Amino acid sequence: MATRNKSLDWLINNYMPFFKEFGMTEDNILNHYQVWKKEGAFSVEDYLWYIFNLLLDENSKQSVHLKDFYSRNVQIYSQMISFRRKVESKKANEIQKLYNSSKVNLDLESCATSTFKFDFVIIGTNDCEQSKKISGKSITKEQAILNNVIPYEKCSRKQGCVCLMSMVPKRNSNGSLIDSKSNL
Repeated sequence: MATRNKSLDWLINNYMPFFKEFGMTEDNILNHYQVWKKEGAFSVEDYLWYIFNLLLDENSKQSVHLKDFYSRNVQIYSQMISFRRKVESKKANEIQKLYNSSKVNLDLESCATSTFKFDFVIIGTNDCEQSKKISGKSITKEQAILNNVIPYEKCSRKQGCVCLMSMVPKRNSNGSLIDSKSNL
């Protein structure tokens, strides 16, 4: 078994529960790292980025159902965002955008058999002027899929954009849920 240095211990200690969700074992991580390191890269942080991207690639190849595909992408992007912000102390706006896109598609797949109509609402934060402008804004399913209402690149938060889109059922003027067979 490969000898681990402190940084590799950090990787195992902090990410092993996440890796296990994707069928990876500690031995997989350690053995693959030794092979990967021989290619000329030595940073454990770079190795983690490599694993994240490998998981995204394998998820796209191996997923049979869209719901599972989007669900796993949401998990991976969430870990990527956390790592970028907490460990690298950088914004993760481009990853937040990918996370939101996968989450919207996951929501749509999860409710594909619903008999009700849905829209989305922007969930923003009060510490970004751009976010304040759109927080609480209702958008259509089509706008959520396009994912161009949130101005990720204009976010003024030091940690980066945290705006989300959440699915909400459509209601009529009486407050009742609108059935998808309705013409409203």
